[in-house]
Amino acid sequence: MADCVKTGSCSMGKKLIVVALAVVAIAIVLKKTDIGSHVKHWWSATKEDINDEVSLKWEIDRLKKDVEELSDEDAKLVNQIAKEDIEIRKLKKDLARLEDNQKTNRDRVRSKATNLQTVQSNNPSKDTNLEERSLEETVKAAKASDNAVASQKALIESHENRAVALRQQRETLYITQQELKNKLADLEAQVVMLQVEQMQSDDPADKSRVAKVRKSIEEVDTRIQVERRKREVRGELAPQEKSTREVAPKKDVVKDALNYLDGQDNNAQPKVEAKAQK
Repeated sequence: MADCVKTGSCSMGKKLIVVALAVVAIAIVLKKTDIGSHVKHWWSATKEDINDEVSLKWEIDRLKKDVEELSDEDAKLVNQIAKEDIEIRKLKKDLARLEDNQKTNRDRVRSKATNLQTVQSNNPSKDTNLEERSLEETVKAAKASDNAVASQKALIESHENRAVALRQQRETLYITQQELKNKLADLEAQVVMLQVEQMQSDDPADKSRVAKVRKSIEEVDTRIQVERRKREVRGELAPQEKSTREVAPKKDVVKDALNYLDGQDNNAQPKVEAKAQK
């Protein structure tokens, strides 16, 4: 118990018990009363209203947002195209430098080859091994520059092709986005027309506000009639009140017949008494 007090677990346990009892009480109330039914009906009606009345407009708005977000894809394409263009410019500058180097190496090859040819023609016995090796090295350098130029052109071409593909992709995206916007605008117009038709209809939809109010009034009226009828039904088994009117004495038929024979008819008696009074 002391550990329970120190750690505060007792207080936490009590809170959990209170919460559990509250949940059980709510469940019993919902089950034993009409509250649960009202809650279910409210949720069902609300869910149905959302699906039937709001879903179209909500769905169109959601799709419009999705179409607008395609602009983010366009921004990415623009960024990629810009990078490709800048890269192509740099590569072309490098190509110009490589082409200058290529021209220089070719000119050296031509110059050394011409000089060596002249020396060999004028003095065939002269040792030209050094010049020949120099010419070979120059030719190798020229061929290397040729390869560098070819590789640079191929690299530039690949980047240019990529830039073209990105521009085509952006153009396709733009056309698609416009088509989707037009389609959504048409759908939105159809929804508006549908709403107008529902408003102009002689038999408005059951889910309209007026119909709901009318239905609620009818339900209240029905409940009042039911309560009134319940009072009447309860009164059917109640003991009948005694009549305040006096019950007429039972007529003695035999006595009346004997009196008639004796000439003492009850109907004629009042007349005799009246004559006697006179």
